[in-house]
Amino acid sequence: MPKPRRINWDVLRVLAVAAVLLQHATHAGPSVHSELGSPVFTVSLEMGASTLVVISAFFACASLAKGEPARFLRNRLARLLPPYAVAATLTYLVLTRLAPEGWSRLEPRDLVVNVLMLQNWFPEARLVDFSYWTLPVQVTGFIAGAVLASRVRGNGLRVLLWTLVVGPLVLRVWTNEPGVVRTFYDGLGIHRAQLFAAGVAIWLWSKGRLGTGHLTALLLAALAAQATHSDDVESTVALGVLLVGIAACAKGPDWDIRPLRVLQRPIRWLAGISYGVYLVHQEIGYVAMAEVARFGPWVELVTFLGLAVVLGWLLTKFVERPAFRALTAGSRPVLVRLLLAARLHAAQSHLGSVGAVPFSSAPLWRPVSQPNTAAAVPPTTSGSPAPVSVQLR
Repeated sequence: MPKPRRINWDVLRVLAVAAVLLQHATHAGPSVHSELGSPVFTVSLEMGASTLVVISAFFACASLAKGEPARFLRNRLARLLPPYAVAATLTYLVLTRLAPEGWSRLEPRDLVVNVLMLQNWFPEARLVDFSYWTLPVQVTGFIAGAVLASRVRGNGLRVLLWTLVVGPLVLRVWTNEPGVVRTFYDGLGIHRAQLFAAGVAIWLWSKGRLGTGHLTALLLAALAAQATHSDDVESTVALGVLLVGIAACAKGPDWDIRPLRVLQRPIRWLAGISYGVYLVHQEIGYVAMAEVARFGPWVELVTFLGLAVVLGWLLTKFVERPAFRALTAGSRPVLVRLLLAARLHAAQSHLGSVGAVPFSSAPLWRPVSQPNTAAAVPPTTSGSPAPVSVQLR
């Protein structure tokens, strides 16, 4: 019997996605494009996407605990990949056809690399949207989780969590210069590993498999690692506050209070389309803001947020949900094999016989903003109440 859907997770996810949107609309965009003018206010904290990665890791544990790693991986990839491919293509078309002159230098090969989620392996490739850093990181984490779920348990799991926090800090020593370590460090998104460690640790704690003192020490270490990698203490402190919220959601009572009960339907609706919103909001939103800039900053902000919601809903309704149903209709995880084969082939063809990616001497080009962190987790379908273990994927 599925448990009733809890509102607290939806609230937290909506808050995290809202933080991403506001930071991009009021800080990242105007700081890169002077055409957008001065915003009415500025939200510079970058913690929303990292929060969503932690939540995604938490619910990945809940799904993997059921003991079907292949099905888990199939479902995750079926949820993430089709809308991502469509959103990346749409963003590419908008930037190359509609963006103001000089905003984009994207080429068709950049789109191919991004759709295959190999942008971190190709230093010379341009990113279609910097927000998409979360997708290769999550796919890597999900594959690793599916492989390790039945192999690492007990004390081994605790050692793994600390390794995810401390290991990347040690490897940073060898990432100052191009080389094999730098290639895999960037390609696998190793500097984000502490976010997965935090999500897994909170899940273990919620199940009584990790003590409160151990959890506190690990989360503090993860935050220290986050501050080191991002060089942004203020955003890391904000992330720490949201980690407390995740822990409260994981082990505390549902946030069943009157204001949230009144807003329950719009909160759940927004949470259900949050992945789509995340995929289409940034670069397309900046182009729309430039079109209405003459009307003032409030119109820019409303346009950015409104377009993100509308496009996110369309992407969810007409791409994500139908594709998920089609790809998970059978019992064989065909999508898993196809993705692994495509990524392996592309990576091998690029890495060559020595296993290293040639680094360009020129600075790596990025789209319109370069936030340290910015993620989304796939949304749930609307309709009947979902088990808590699949509310956030």
